[in-house]
Amino acid sequence: MKKTMIALSLFAVSSAASAGMMNDDVSMRVVAAGQGAWVKVLQNGEPVEGATVTLKGALSEYVTPENGLVFVISDETYSRSVVFTAKLSNGEEVQKRVLLPRDHD
Repeated sequence: MKKTMIALSLFAVSSAASAGMMNDDVSMRVVAAGQGAWVKVLQNGEPVEGATVTLKGALSEYVTPENGLVFVISDETYSRSVVFTAKLSNGEEVQKRVLLPRDHD
């Protein structure tokens, strides 16, 4: 019985620690559109306001508004395979590589 109680206690502590780590779950959704992409930054499934979004190799920075969604423009000189980075105010960072379709004019 004592071993069972210890095992259950350890499980409860482990679950609480895991739940705490999940509170920092940061993700980024990227949808290519024209000469750029819509980028939405989320933390625990909720939009993040104030995240800085950059495109690797570009000088521009974009800051997400209240809805966490921003349009990032891609320069034509970049490779169509690009890396987006979102940095939160607490220093957490998330990256995502996407393939932007080429325009055929």
